[in-house]
Amino acid sequence: MRIYANVKSIGKRKPVLALQPFDIEAVETLRELITQIVKQNVKSFNEEKPFTRYLLEEDIEVAHKQGKVGFHHRYNDAKQSESAAIDEALLAFKDGIYKVLHDDLELTTLDEPLTINEEDIFTFIKLTMLSGRLW
Repeated sequence: MRIYANVKSIGKRKPVLALQPFDIEAVETLRELITQIVKQNVKSFNEEKPFTRYLLEEDIEVAHKQGKVGFHHRYNDAKQSESAAIDEALLAFKDGIYKVLHDDLELTTLDEPLTINEEDIFTFIKLTMLSGRLW
């Protein structure tokens, strides 16, 4: 079954990631959905091959305006643990670090029954914690 994930971060002008397709097996709960998505992302991350990219003059200008020019180099070549990533993602949901919407309906519990249809859209919204003083 193919679903789509839309990942957003509050406070950003553009979404961190655009609509991203995921091919998943049948799931019954949000916990199972998050687990499958994390497994696919960890697998993709661990299999990513390092490469050197040449920057064009236009790329340098755009990056300069954004404040950082670089090659998106990965400095840590360690493989990520699938089980640790799943545990972190589930804990982050429980702690309210991100919200999940199924179409326009907020999902609030990990183990509530979930009905998913082909090409449903799930939106993951990362919430930013603010700190500071009030004057």
